[in-house]
Amino acid sequence: MLAEVRYERAGFTAVNAKPIYLTTVQTIFQEGRKNYRLLFGTPHRCETQVCIEGLTRKVYQFAPDARFALDLWACNRYGTIEWRCYVCEAIAPHTEADTVPLVTPGARVLLHTKGAAQSRLFLGWLADFESRGLDPLRCPAEIYEAVHFRLQGSRADKTSIRTLSNLP
Repeated sequence: MLAEVRYERAGFTAVNAKPIYLTTVQTIFQEGRKNYRLLFGTPHRCETQVCIEGLTRKVYQFAPDARFALDLWACNRYGTIEWRCYVCEAIAPHTEADTVPLVTPGARVLLHTKGAAQSRLFLGWLADFESRGLDPLRCPAEIYEAVHFRLQGSRADKTSIRTLSNLP
């Protein structure tokens, strides 16, 4: 999406010379059914789009190279049916991207989980990471990539959070 900044003064309108291309991320919340939420990230813009019958939808827009994380959880009356987490970076035009649910046009995926066990382990690791005073927005991308590969090669139900960080 292209964002245009307009300057208006006394009937004169000028458009800035450098357009900003934004990556759009939608989040959805429905009590007891769906919680597609943003875990971290600093959006360029955020707006609540729909809020009816217990369904809230927000749209976040991120500038190129901005980092964000998503937690996509859904259930039915029997329990969790879907749970995935993503850590991504927004892309610039003409940049290779991965397809990510609810992200347009796409993003560079640094880490993703699939299933309840991997997602719980990642969320625990992220909480531990932040409790150490580390900033998930400013750390090197290689940290997420390393955690991603440790997650994929582990038994998520038997792996400790410290193992993901490669700490004793």
